[in-house]
Amino acid sequence: MESGRKKAVKITALVLVAVVIAAVVVLSGLAIARVVEIDNAENYAIEYGGGRMNVIFMIGDGMGFNHVAAAEAEYGELFFTGNADVSGEVTTFSRNVFGPTDSAAAATALATGRKTGNGQIGQYNGKEFVSLSETASDEGMAVGIIATEGVDGATPAGFSAHTSSRNDIDGILEDQLASGIDLFFGSNAERYVPLKDKIEGAGYAFAQDLSQAQAAEGKVFAAFEEVPPGGSGGTKPSLASLTAAAIEKLSADEDGFFLMVEESHIDKCSHSNDLAGALEHVKAYDEAVRTAVEYAERIGNTLVIVTADHETGGLQYNGETADMLNDGMYTRDSHSSANVPYFVFGDIDYEFADVMDNTWLSRLCRAVLSA
Repeated sequence: MESGRKKAVKITALVLVAVVIAAVVVLSGLAIARVVEIDNAENYAIEYGGGRMNVIFMIGDGMGFNHVAAAEAEYGELFFTGNADVSGEVTTFSRNVFGPTDSAAAATALATGRKTGNGQIGQYNGKEFVSLSETASDEGMAVGIIATEGVDGATPAGFSAHTSSRNDIDGILEDQLASGIDLFFGSNAERYVPLKDKIEGAGYAFAQDLSQAQAAEGKVFAAFEEVPPGGSGGTKPSLASLTAAAIEKLSADEDGFFLMVEESHIDKCSHSNDLAGALEHVKAYDEAVRTAVEYAERIGNTLVIVTADHETGGLQYNGETADMLNDGMYTRDSHSSANVPYFVFGDIDYEFADVMDNTWLSRLCRAVLSA
């Protein structure tokens, strides 16, 4: 016969299993309810009373509120925090029940206004979603994609491809070359140089140097050695210089344009708990935002959205001065579920909420592009 102690252990184990199962059911139900509520809201549409505008959609990958605060401790007030017309918070959850979103699901939400599971790009379980790039193209507008990493990264791919796996970089490139998108600017030249003939065969001028990219006629695919903070041009341009070059090209289209710009390395540095590196990239992102807003003001009729896809590193900031900032302020080497900031530049007829889901930013941009 079993001893009383063994029976008690068995009962405790069964209770724990039951609690875990109940928690899974509850969490699954909550996750599904959140997604269904968003997917059913307003038939995916946003009420927007203005006319069509150009849209520049800027994403600081991994940039949370504390990255912004720490960057301001290091560098002083950032342009995008001190000059935005509207600001607030964005929620970032994906369809995954456990854990935070990844960049693929977050990019899909920002690009399409629809939720998907982690790892999926521009689709959910085989059902493809329409991206802002596709909406703009359908409206006859010019479209550009910029990233400081290769353009097959999860965020740029979310705006230019459809695949079940963010790791399907060859499939992503196939989609991108067939997309009709006018401009791709990114780094990782060593991947793309061997594919030059394939890229040119799809109708793109291939460039490895900023001056080549600026001089190219028609569609252009530029793969630079690096896009570092304080880039020096040539094969290592800054994000701000790429943003300026892209706007110059795209704004020549009389039907308007859509441009997505990603600073990819805030996330990468934060995964490594490299705070100094992350803040350098926040500053570079801010300089690109300033460039975009100044161009937008000159061109007119242009909306600039500045946000992040998720927070990386669980960064804690409690008023530290510049000399107190350190890598120990990170609490993890992965993504968190924290809300991230959004900032809006431009005269737009829309009532922004203080806290919005990331899908709402996308749906608003779709309404603006198709007005």
